[in-house]
Amino acid sequence: MRAYVMSIGSELIGGHLTDTNATFLAQELAAKGIELLHVVQVGDDLDRLTRTLAAALEEADLVICTGGIGPTDDDLTREAICALAGESPVVDEEIVASIRAFFAQRGLEMPERNAKQAWVIPCAEVLPNPVGTAPGWLARIGDSMVVAMPGVPRDLFRMWREQALPRISARLTGRVYRSANLRTLGIGESAVSQLLDELTRRPQPYVGTYAKDDGVHVRVTAAADDDAAAEESLSETVAEVRRRLGNHVYAEDDRSLAQVLLDSLRQHGLTIGIAESGSGGRFGSMLLSEPAATDVVRGATAITSNAASLSASDLSRSAREQFGSSVAVGIAANFASTAQGLFEGTIDVAISGLDESEESFPIRAAFQEIQRRAALNAADVLRRALATV
Repeated sequence: MRAYVMSIGSELIGGHLTDTNATFLAQELAAKGIELLHVVQVGDDLDRLTRTLAAALEEADLVICTGGIGPTDDDLTREAICALAGESPVVDEEIVASIRAFFAQRGLEMPERNAKQAWVIPCAEVLPNPVGTAPGWLARIGDSMVVAMPGVPRDLFRMWREQALPRISARLTGRVYRSANLRTLGIGESAVSQLLDELTRRPQPYVGTYAKDDGVHVRVTAAADDDAAAEESLSETVAEVRRRLGNHVYAEDDRSLAQVLLDSLRQHGLTIGIAESGSGGRFGSMLLSEPAATDVVRGATAITSNAASLSASDLSRSAREQFGSSVAVGIAANFASTAQGLFEGTIDVAISGLDESEESFPIRAAFQEIQRRAALNAADVLRRALATV
C-alpha cells in the first residue's frame, strides 16, 4: 500500500504551526509497512486543495488528510472530498446531537455552524471523535481510501489509532510488520548509534534512532511473511538493542518518562519532594503533568533566579523536610550568558532519602534547552537511584 499525507491549513503554509502530525503519521505508516510517497502542505483554498487531493489519488492507495474539518468557512477538506466523490453532503442529526451534548457537558451551547461537522456522504464512513467536536471520515473513492482527521494532535492521535488504523489494517495484505519503540535516557543520539553500529545499517529488521524531548528513541521494525516470523525477528533484534544499550533503556511501552518515574516510586512505596533553582521548575512540572502524581509528589518548589549560593544537596534536603517526603530531588542550574545568545554552566542534581548522591552535568545551550536538560538530568539521576532500591 502506498500513501500520501496531506496537512491542510493556511497556518501551516504561513509558518505559524509546526507540522508534528505528519511526523507522527510517517512513523505510524512505516511501522505498518505502508510506503509513504509524499507529505504535502496545502492552504485553505478549495480549488488548490481539490487539485492536490486528486493528484494524490492518482498515485496513492491511501491519502490521509489532517486539518480542515472544523466548523468554519475556511475548513474545506470535506468539500474537496465531496467534489472528487461527486456526492453532496447531508447533515446527520444523530451526530449533531452528540456535538450538542459535547458542548452541553461544558456548560455551553453549540454554535449552529458546528452542524457542518455532522456532514455525511454515501462513500464515507464517519470516524467518531471522543475528545473533540470534529468527527473524521474514511471515504472510498475508486480503489483508494481518503482519511480525513482533525488537525488537533490529541484528537488525531486517538482517532488514528482507535478508528482509522484498524479499518486500514483490514485491507493490508502480504507482508506482516511488527515494531517496538525503546526509549533511552542519559545518552546522546550519536552514542546510541555508535553502540548499535551495524544494526542501524542493515535493511531488515529496520533499526532507527530519533532524538526526542524525552531522550533518544530506538524504533525497531521487522517484516516477514507471517506473524510468528515477524515476532521472532523483532524479539531477537529488540533483545540485542537492549543488551547493547543496557540501563539507558527506561521504557518499551507507551508510558511517558514521568509515568515511568511515578510508577517506580509508587512500586517502592515512596513519595517525592522537589526543589529547583535556575531550571524553571521543569522537572516538577513534568511529574505534576501526570494525573498519577497526586499520591506520589508531595510538593515542588522553584526559584526563578540563578541562585549559585544554593547547592543541589541543600535544595534536596530542604525539599524533603518541607514536604515530608521519603525521597527528594534538588536541582541547581548555575550558568552565565556567553556569545550568540547561549548560556554556559552546570546542572547539579542531588537525591536524598535513598543513598545520598549528587551529580554535575556541564552544559552550553540556549536558556530553554538548559531547563529541558535539567529535567532530563534529574529524571536520569532519580531513575538510576530507584533501580538500586
